[in-house]
Amino acid sequence: MNALRRKTKIRGCPMRPLDCRVMCEICDKPRNRGNHTKCSAERQRRAQENAS
Repeated sequence: MNALRRKTKIRGCPMRPLDCRVMCEICDKPRNRGNHTKCSAERQRRAQENAS
């Protein structure tokens, strides 16, 4: 049973929660539901504009 309760470690430290948004900032829907390919393309386009 100990194997089920072990905490995942990276380089000897416990993993921290992922730093991702739960809601999509483009369509305001949950990112784990539905298809976000259009949102991803829009996000990449905006990032490219900001980088230029």
